[in-house]
Amino acid sequence: MHRITYCITVICMALLFASCHPDHNFTLTGELTGSAGDTLLVEEMAGKTLETRHTLITDNTGQFSFTDTAANPRLLFLHTPEQQYITILALEGDQIHITAEKGKINESLTIEGSPASNLVLTLNNELIRANGILDSLSEQYQKLQGTPFAEQAISRLQGEYQKLLSQQRDFVRKFIDQNYESPASLLALSHQLARQSVLNPSTDFDLFTRVDSALYKKYPESTLVLNLHRFVVSYKQQQAAQPAQPSSWIGKEAPDIKLPSPEGNMVSLSSLRGKYVLLDFWASWCVPCRRESPNLVSAYHQYHSKGFEIFQVSLDKRKEDWVKAISDDQLNWLHVSDLKYWNAAPAKLYGVQSIPANFLLDPKGKIIARNLRGPALVNKLKELFD
Repeated sequence: MHRITYCITVICMALLFASCHPDHNFTLTGELTGSAGDTLLVEEMAGKTLETRHTLITDNTGQFSFTDTAANPRLLFLHTPEQQYITILALEGDQIHITAEKGKINESLTIEGSPASNLVLTLNNELIRANGILDSLSEQYQKLQGTPFAEQAISRLQGEYQKLLSQQRDFVRKFIDQNYESPASLLALSHQLARQSVLNPSTDFDLFTRVDSALYKKYPESTLVLNLHRFVVSYKQQQAAQPAQPSSWIGKEAPDIKLPSPEGNMVSLSSLRGKYVLLDFWASWCVPCRRESPNLVSAYHQYHSKGFEIFQVSLDKRKEDWVKAISDDQLNWLHVSDLKYWNAAPAKLYGVQSIPANFLLDPKGKIIARNLRGPALVNKLKELFD
């Protein structure tokens, strides 16, 4: 996370009204089988809360309709009494018609007259499929808790999770590549699995810029599009302001670090010679760092017994926040910090300007790779150990 805080999720979450014109309308009609007389709420995200824009009552056949301004593009959620949602991405001129069965929205929903909404439906269906696999992995994990096979199972299941996350990233990249001119790509950029963003600006920024270039020309007054545009501009400025990292890091001996652990013991990086070590910079307040934690846990479980260690340097200011994050994320490896935030001596020593940041060291203490995240870290360790 950079010193200038950014948040990917504002791309789809901060959905305020853009300027509206009476001739920029869309119409939504629908039939929700089995919902005669039900109350449906048309909601829209305003800031961080959902706000109701319309209240609809279905007739005795479950039909409903309303017309509104599109404020191109406009992301709406049709909320049923059963706490199910139908997501609509409306554009001016759309004549949208939806059909579904009450209580079985996910299995029965069809959308006509809105290509963008159908693309959103494709994203949602893929997410439902992935979450089904994730639920299955979770059930397997719960069944194996406390058994002699628990540790081995955890490693295998975490590997399966990383594989699923990688598959989701491939799906989203392909989706955006094919649909970058559609507003639906805004939602794809913030696609998540188990609260972890599938895309990372540090590795997937080409997608953010491609969508921004296409949509900013088409919808320059849209709040959704402006949120993305501002993020892209800000991120580029942040990257330009960072000093260039010398390529000479690779192959050089890693400068030693000696700082106190949470227990107050002095621990040095050089004490880990003979092992492959990931020197990782993070902080409890860094959302991208916390999202990366499951990847580190998975890699550690798979390769710690083979000679892999993690030496994590925190840029926290408060010890209690640091210790709590270690416990919450189950980061069972070596931790050190001087609790000096961005003035931390190791951050200055290694030229760290943003986090997460990491360096992979070989058994002789030489740096052999940098900024390995997600599947990239496991793939590198597989290359080294397997």
